[in-house]
Amino acid sequence: MSMLRLSFSGLCTFVFDPPLSKTSSALPKKATVLLQRLTRARALRNESNLKPEVLDQHFPLLEFDLKDWNPESTRMADFHCFPDATGRMTKGVCVLNGEDLKLSLDGRGMKTGALQLSTARPLDPSATALSPADQETLWWMATFGEAFPDRALNPVFRNTVPGSNQPVLARIELTEGRLKTRELTDFTYTMVGAQTSGFSQRVAVSFELEADFGSKVIFEMTANRNGRTATSVLVLTPKDGTSLEIGISNMEIDRFIGLDPAAGPRVEADYEVYADLVTPPLRAGQPLPSLRQAGPGNASGMGVSSCAPWGW
Repeated sequence: MSMLRLSFSGLCTFVFDPPLSKTSSALPKKATVLLQRLTRARALRNESNLKPEVLDQHFPLLEFDLKDWNPESTRMADFHCFPDATGRMTKGVCVLNGEDLKLSLDGRGMKTGALQLSTARPLDPSATALSPADQETLWWMATFGEAFPDRALNPVFRNTVPGSNQPVLARIELTEGRLKTRELTDFTYTMVGAQTSGFSQRVAVSFELEADFGSKVIFEMTANRNGRTATSVLVLTPKDGTSLEIGISNMEIDRFIGLDPAAGPRVEADYEVYADLVTPPLRAGQPLPSLRQAGPGNASGMGVSSCAPWGW
């Protein structure tokens, strides 16, 4: 058997069924991941030095190793990146512009209600070294209830088919495999502007789905653009025969074009874009929740290595 490792990072919303709770014993068995339309830069409500912080363009992307691309695919990469020592590109990237994704393993759909995860509180959340179980729990995920305890996720965004003109540009449903935290911030974060003041912890900035498969992984992609619908498939087969590493993200394009993400400060206020998904809408002028590092910056000058996904 081979192992699929599908990572999620950037401004992604995990919609769990039932909703994610850090205190309930009822664990979700399904998650739908939504990638918002954030392809236009915009001013944020939070200010720094008396000027609004700015959300850079974020693009929904699917990244894979070119060596794993199977000729059965009808979907090609939209661009290649990350050259090796000889100048040959190693990664392919698909831009997810109005695409509904379905994941299948060896040609079969994912099992229903077979998603596994943990929300257990780590034994010591402040510990520098964490056990695998404490590192991987979804307790580290910043959640809807911590930011908007008196509001709900607008079901329109979850249920509307993604399109190039829609607020959600891409969607994928996860019903099988093991979902875990992949990467954490180094420092504790608080949530400012939120309606609750109790949030203070390190935050997950990347998650990973692990699932066993035999020979190939297939993404069926139904694109809705300019009034037309087209379906293509991306088929990936592990060249080494053991594992596939694939990434889905909604983030700045810097690293894909060779820019060091540590070259500039991270705009942590970008977390406020999740307020676009709530109902009833927030009033004009009402503070929007965003993450703020509670301690000093780290050596790279970066608060986090990427934008933080959130869960509901």
